[in-house]
Amino acid sequence: MKLAIITRINCPSCIKIAKRVLELIPDSWEIIYETKLAKILNKKGVNFSQIDADIIVVIGGDGTILKTAQLSRGKILGINVGGLGFLSEVEIGNIEESIHNMVNGNYITYDVMKLEVYINDILFGKGINDVVVHTARISKIRKFSVYINENFMENTSADGVIIATPIGSTSYSYSAGGPILIPSLKAMVISYIAPFGSRLRPIVCPEDSKITIKIIGKHSSLVIVDGQKNLMVNSNDKIDIRVSKEKLTFIELKDSFYERLRGKLIKDVVN
Repeated sequence: MKLAIITRINCPSCIKIAKRVLELIPDSWEIIYETKLAKILNKKGVNFSQIDADIIVVIGGDGTILKTAQLSRGKILGINVGGLGFLSEVEIGNIEESIHNMVNGNYITYDVMKLEVYINDILFGKGINDVVVHTARISKIRKFSVYINENFMENTSADGVIIATPIGSTSYSYSAGGPILIPSLKAMVISYIAPFGSRLRPIVCPEDSKITIKIIGKHSSLVIVDGQKNLMVNSNDKIDIRVSKEKLTFIELKDSFYERLRGKLIKDVVN
């Protein structure tokens, strides 16, 4: 079995947890260390983009998982340290039990969809959470044209437009008023960031849709994929978003999507 381990480096607790995880892994398993972690542990390491493993243990928050999903290959098991950690399966209090179950194969896996982003028909990036087209300057509203399968929907004045997967629907899109999509849905949701005077509400589109965003006016905007990769675009650029044929696989030990949803997003409201 080939296992990779990735941590948020500017986090002493993450490094400590990484060391504990390594103590629980059988000697027969091959360990791959991300470069920066390898330097701390005096091991030989490889870059994010070169990691290709059966399982990748990611220690940190959702940002670390999203970066791993962008660059590395393997089934992901997230250990949450700090923030909301919606993409993480393991909390600090049950690390030993979780790693024991992982080592013994007591888990299931589930796939999440990826989005592909094309700028002027050239692939720019892939993401599992969302694609955001946002104004390049704070407090400067922009106007965006939104098309679905070449069908014009509306010219919308807003700070930005979010196209999210079901997993991403619990993140930025949710905070912008978008609905939560159950992961088994094969769909995307279009939400708007601080829309001005728009009659249009969030729209759910089937997975075979092509969503096109065009910028109206001379001012630039940013295309941001999973908060990890961005590019400046202007009114001459066409932004197409569609579902990729590729999938990303997560390891699930015991917490279902519904349990994480109650525990991380709904708990405070219910209580």
